[in-house]
Order: sequence, then structure tokens, then C-alpha cells
Amino acid sequence: MTRRATIATTIDQVYRVCNPDQPLPPDDKRYVDLTANRGVKQIAKTVTRRIKRSEEDARIKLLFTGHRGSGKTTELLRLQQELEANTFFTIYMDVEEMLDLGSLNHLDVLVAMAKEIQAGLEERKISLSATLLDDIAQWFAERILEETKSREMAGGISTKAKAGSTIPFFAQFFASITASVKAGSSQRETIRIVLKRQLNVFMDRLNLLIDTARETVQENGFRDIVLIVDGMEKMHYELNDEGVSSHTDLFIRHAEQLRAPQCHIIYTVPVSLVYNQNLGADFDDPLVLPMVKINASGIAKLTELVERRVDIEQVFDEPKLLERLVCTSGGVVRDLMRLVRLATDTDEDTITAADVDYALKTLRNEYDRLIHSDDISVFRRIRQDKRIQGGDEEAGRLLNLRLVLEYQNGTRSADLHPAAAEIPWVKKALADESDDAT
Repeated sequence: MTRRATIATTIDQVYRVCNPDQPLPPDDKRYVDLTANRGVKQIAKTVTRRIKRSEEDARIKLLFTGHRGSGKTTELLRLQQELEANTFFTIYMDVEEMLDLGSLNHLDVLVAMAKEIQAGLEERKISLSATLLDDIAQWFAERILEETKSREMAGGISTKAKAGSTIPFFAQFFASITASVKAGSSQRETIRIVLKRQLNVFMDRLNLLIDTARETVQENGFRDIVLIVDGMEKMHYELNDEGVSSHTDLFIRHAEQLRAPQCHIIYTVPVSLVYNQNLGADFDDPLVLPMVKINASGIAKLTELVERRVDIEQVFDEPKLLERLVCTSGGVVRDLMRLVRLATDTDEDTITAADVDYALKTLRNEYDRLIHSDDISVFRRIRQDKRIQGGDEEAGRLLNLRLVLEYQNGTRSADLHPAAAEIPWVKKALADESDDAT
């Protein structure tokens, strides 16, 4: 059933309906199709078509990316709906909720994957062999839980299971393991060390679980299993001693492990990685969700996006105020929602020009804190070329922070985020360079 959209008519209501951290469910009437204004095809239909057309013994390993705040999760939820409408058993994993993005490791992801596959089937009342699940959990327990405290934890879980707990031992065990990984406890390193030493055996057991799950869902009328692994693009960005980013380390150096699970998988990845020339060697062609281009059509669509939530005439002193927010958002949906929310930080009954000025200034200050003096040379290069060079780690950081945005409506191009470009000292530095060029 399609959800009704609540149109905000007061400042308090505007704040609630413009939550930048809330992705839209696939049946939400507030959704606006921005596909044409991004210059791409519909993600849900494109990915579903690729999976349907894949050979019977082939598994799609697809990377999906875009700037943080571009609306990827909303599109992935629509993809999940489209896949399920085509009788695929779809499991949606939110890595941000499950794991520690400050120290994300490929082994953490694979362990979480095992947990979510079992949980996804259990949620739909589809059971796997209890013997198989117990054997896999026991293998983990024997090799990973080496510390006294850990053995006590495992013993406690085992006792509960034997006492007739309604939650299977496998589910309890993997819930405790993923909780330990996210909490960053000493057990996390133990888990990683043991799995790294016995990676081949670990992957064999994970794929045994997946193969059994695939056979089981097919017996229940589904075509196949598809995993959507969301949130991985939010992992922290840092350079190691070799000058290699944490993003490259996970998705390029450990691509083989991320590809190893024998099922269709869609991973979200940091947007900076699409400029890494090695990416396409290990994964299917990545899909990019670009920004909405700020032209007449883009402004109209982004305005409509706000109009699906807010009574513009009643809330804003004049419609042109909303257009200022739209243009400064750079086509970033999250930033547009944030700007509207910031403008509601007022004691007035409506959003005034002064409130919009405050919102724009606040966003500029937030981006100002992210810019290093060394970034100016990169800004100049991007402004001149209107593109980003492949393998540019410096530009990768700026993309990850949304200081630089990519557009694809028409010719692929890149530019500074409008809020960053209007920071006084940045604006002056860029203008000085222009003066020198003349």
C-alpha cells in the first residue's frame, strides 16, 4: 500500500518531514524520480534486468556508488522491491548498523553476511538444516573463541540453546560475534586473525551455507538469492603508510574475498573508487548515482522534491527563497534537506530571507572545517578541467567529503560544491589564481 505524504504547513512540521537521514520506503509518495536529471537509467530496473539476464551459473557482483547523501539507500530500497516483484529472495544488509565503519574489514563483512542470510530466511519462516547451522557455528566456536572470556560466552550461549531457547544456537552465536566486531573488543582481532589463517576453509563453509540457502529458497518458489550490502561507502577514509586509502585496501586489495560468496551481491562503495582503474577488473561495471545537475530542469525537480513534503507558499515568505537553497545544495538531496531544516531554526512563523541566509552560512561553515589549504590546488585543477583524473587519491578524499561533486547529465563533469565555492577564503584563493592567469 502506498504511503500518504504529510504536507508540512508549520515550521515544526517542516523540521520533521525534511529529515536528511531518513531514506524513503519504496512506496512513499514523497519520492521524486530524478533519473533523467541525473543522466542515468533507473537503478532498480537496470540491476534487476542484469540479474535476470545473467547465465544460470553466473553471479552478479555489482558495485553501486554515488556521493553520500545522493539518495542511494532510497534507490536500493526500490531495487529490493523490484527484485522481490520478480521473485528474487532479497536480503538487505545495513553495514552501518551492524559493523564498525571506523575499522571495516572484509572478514567482518563476510561474517555479518552469514548472520544475515540465516536471519533473512528465518524471518520468512524458511528453515535451514539445524545440523548444518550447528556444524558451521561449532567450527567458528572451536577456532575463534580461544580466550577464557570468549569460551565462557560461548558456553553460556550453548547452555541457553540446550535449555530449549527458541533462538537457534547459530543465530545467537553469530549475533554475539558481530556485536563483538562492532564494539571493537579484543575478540574482534582474534576473529580476524583466525579467519585470515583459515580463509579457504571459512569461505567453503560460508558458501555451503549460501548454496543450501539458495536451494531452499528455490524450493519455496524463488528464483535465487540477492544480497544488497548497503552502508559500506560510509567507511572512514584514511591513507596508510604506503599512501593507499582504506577504501582501496578494502575493495581493491580484498576484491577476491568480497567476490567469493556464491550469490548475487550488490555492494555500495565510496564514490572515489570509481576513479580507480583496477575496480572493473574484479567486479561488474559499477553503477554511479550522480548529483542532480543544477539547471532549469534540475531546479524544478528538486523544488518538487521539497513540495512533496512542504506547503511552499505557506511556509516560505517567497518561493525564490527555496530556489536559493536548491541551488546551494549542488543537487545533493541530503544537503537540500539539511538546508531546509537549518532554515527552520527560527522563532518566526515562516522561513524568511534571514533564515535562508543563516542556513547557507551554516552549511558553508561546516564545509569550511573540512578544507585543507593544500586542497586549493586540487580545486583549481578540477575547476579548470571540469573532471577528475583516475587514480587521484587527493580528489578521492574531496569526493568522499562532498567538497567536489560529479554530474552526468550530458557530458560527465565535476565541480566544487556550491557551498564550498562560496567560502570567502576559498573564493578569494580561486579568484587570485584567475587573476594570475590573465
